Amino acid sequence: LKSHPCWADFVAAALPARRPRSGGAMSGAHSAVLALVGLWLLIYPPFLRTRCRAVAEKLTTLSCGLSLALLAPLLPWPPQGFRAPALALVGILLSCCHPALTALVVSASLAVGVGGFTWQLGFCRVPQGALLEIGMSAHTILLALLQVLFIAFFVFVPGVAGPESLIFCLVPALGAMLLVLGLGGLAPTWRGLSASALLSESPCAAAASAGLGPPAVHSLILSVALAACGIAVQCYMVRLMRLKAEKQGESGSGPGGDLVASLLPNAQDGAGLPRPSGADSRFGLISKAIFLDEGEDLSHLTDNERKIVKICREDEFERDRLLWGGGLI
Repeated sequence: LKSHPCWADFVAAALPARRPRSGGAMSGAHSAVLALVGLWLLIYPPFLRTRCRAVAEKLTTLSCGLSLALLAPLLPWPPQGFRAPALALVGILLSCCHPALTALVVSASLAVGVGGFTWQLGFCRVPQGALLEIGMSAHTILLALLQVLFIAFFVFVPGVAGPESLIFCLVPALGAMLLVLGLGGLAPTWRGLSASALLSESPCAAAASAGLGPPAVHSLILSVALAACGIAVQCYMVRLMRLKAEKQGESGSGPGGDLVASLLPNAQDGAGLPRPSGADSRFGLISKAIFLDEGEDLSHLTDNERKIVKICREDEFERDRLLWGGGLI
């Protein structure tokens, strides 16, 4: 029967053609995750003023770590389905360790995005014949250089590195970029770039036919606009917090500013609290007390230390200033 000339036509008509597997579903999941992470990084500030503050803080830390999955299109290994989860896991582990490492992860992810826009908007047309002869790529050098610069500037430079630059600059910019790239992957009809298209090295060769210039411009403009909105939301929420603190503060003072400095022994820019080593250090006890539930017993702390704990619970910026010292120290 199988040798009959009509057998092949019968099988083709009765059975659907087997479609080759592609990375479309995986790419869609990657874009969806980027869009959700970016959206949360833009809208999380109001949730910090609710009873779900602790959950919102954890989600924000996890989202910052998840942003490292943006680098997945750049890796040749592991296999395609494991690149983004592996990077996300590494980013989450780093981000949960220390705020400085959170800034490192966010800086690296944002630097890659900025490098992608720089490449797509014209840098790819720079002649690189000499680099190709020695087996190097201008695309790789550009992304690596921007990562080094961003990490050095936002993590190690005194006066720049710290909670303020992370909260008011890095996180809104990263959230806006991830949201735009995620939407570009989920809805390509709006002529925006996806993460894989942004980080691709080859669009210059097909720029005339594919028209990749306008999508890059559209994505960049929308990213800047959303980042500005995110920064505005942060500033508005901080203003509300300051006004509320001034009304509820003791002796006409809010929970931030000079009141913290007056309670810290020999305080200088919030980093003057002695930090002796050992599990029973006073700084360690205060740090743990800040993150305890409201009803926990704080009788082991002095009056000044309990006031410090109260201030840091009410004012996240003073908390970060105390724990982090305004920079990587």
